[in-house]
Amino acid sequence: MRWSGAASGESRPEIEYMSEPSTGRAALAGLAVSTTSIALGALPVFLLGALAVFIRDELSFSETGLGLAASAYYLSSALSSIPGGRFSEAVGGHRAVAASAALGGAAMVSIAVFARSYGVLLALMVAAGIANGTALPASNLVMTQRIPLRLQGAAFGVKQSSGPISTLVAGASVPLLGLTVGWRWAFLLTAAATIPLVLWGRQGSRRRRGGPSRSAGTVPVGPLVVLAGAAATAVVGGASVAAFYVESAVAAGVAPGTAGTILAASSITGIGCRILWGAMGDRSPRLHVPLLAGHMAVGAFSFVLMGRVSAPAALLAVTILSFASGWGWPALFNYAIVSRTPSAPALATGIAGTGLYTGGIAGPLMFGAVVEASGYSAAWLCVAASAACSSLLMHIGGRWLERAYGAGAPSRASPVSREE
Repeated sequence: MRWSGAASGESRPEIEYMSEPSTGRAALAGLAVSTTSIALGALPVFLLGALAVFIRDELSFSETGLGLAASAYYLSSALSSIPGGRFSEAVGGHRAVAASAALGGAAMVSIAVFARSYGVLLALMVAAGIANGTALPASNLVMTQRIPLRLQGAAFGVKQSSGPISTLVAGASVPLLGLTVGWRWAFLLTAAATIPLVLWGRQGSRRRRGGPSRSAGTVPVGPLVVLAGAAATAVVGGASVAAFYVESAVAAGVAPGTAGTILAASSITGIGCRILWGAMGDRSPRLHVPLLAGHMAVGAFSFVLMGRVSAPAALLAVTILSFASGWGWPALFNYAIVSRTPSAPALATGIAGTGLYTGGIAGPLMFGAVVEASGYSAAWLCVAASAACSSLLMHIGGRWLERAYGAGAPSRASPVSREE
C-alpha cells in the first residue's frame, strides 16, 4: 500500500530534483533554522520535566499528573504530525516552520503568564504539542530542500541533536533559573527565542517553484507503520528521561542542581553521537538498519542500569551511555526515511513521526504509574523492555523499507526547491 503525497485530485507543489542547493549560505541557514525549530518545539516538555520539582510544588499535582501532562503534549504532537506533513508539503518549509514557531512561542508565553492551575498547564501543553508535531515534518522538508545530498546524514545529525540541546537547556535551567528567579522565566525566555524563526519564515513564498510539474509522490505505508512502531517503543525511553530524570535522580539521593547538571553534561555527548551516527549513514546506506537496531539494544542495557545506580559519577556514566545509544537514533532514523522517500519526505516523516509522539504519550503515563506502584527501578526496567522491542522493530521495518526501494540504498534524487 502506498500513500499519495497529495489528496486525490490535487497537484503536488512543483519540485526540482537537485543534488545540491543553490548556495552554501542557503544550506547553513536551512540547517540552523531546522535545528532551532526542532529544539524549541521539544523544549516545553523538557522544561516541564526538568523543572517539575518546582512546578508541582506550586500547582500541586502528582507524578501521575506530570506524566499525564507530558502525554497530552505528545498526543497532540502525534495527532498533528500527518496533517503537519501535508501542510508543510502544501505551503513550503519556510512558512510551516514559521507557523509552528509562532504557535509554540504563544503556548510558552501563556504557560509563563497564565498557568496558575494544573488544568491550564495541561491545556497549554496540548497547544505546545501541536506546534511540535508540525515542526518535525516542516524542518525535514527544509533539510531536503537546502542540504547537499552527500552531507544530509551528518546534517540530520546536527538537526536531531536538537533533542540533547533541549535537554541541555532544560537541565541548565534548574540551577540557573529554577533555583533563582523561578521556573516561569524559563518558559518566557524560550518563547522569545521563537521570534527569529517567525521572521525567517515570512521570507518564504506560499508556492514552491522549480522544474516541470510532477505528479503526486507516493510513500510505502507498510514499512513506515512498522518504523512508526519502532519509534514509539524507542521514544518511551527519551520521553521518560525528559519527564522524570531529575526526579528519579533526586529520589536516589542526588541533589536537584547536581541532577540537572548531569543531564546537561550528558546531552553534550548525545549531540556528538547523533552527528557521528548521521555521518556514518552518509558513508554507507547499508549501515542504517544495523545501527538503528544496535542503538536500541545498547539503550535497553543502559536503562536497566539507570534504575540501579545512585552515585553521581556512576549516574553520569550511565546517562552518557543512554544518550549515546537509546537516545542517539533519531537523526539516522529520519535520514533513512527521507532518503528513501524523496517524492514526499515531509509526509513520510509525518507518518513515522506519529510513532515518535505515540511513544511519548505512553511513556510518561506508564513511567509515572509504575513509579507510584513499584518505584523508579521497576519503571526503568519497563523502559528497557520497550527499547529491546524497538530494536527488533527497527530491523524489521528498516529491511522492509529497503526492499520497497530496491537494493537498500537511498534514491540519489533529493528534492530541493527554491522558495522566495
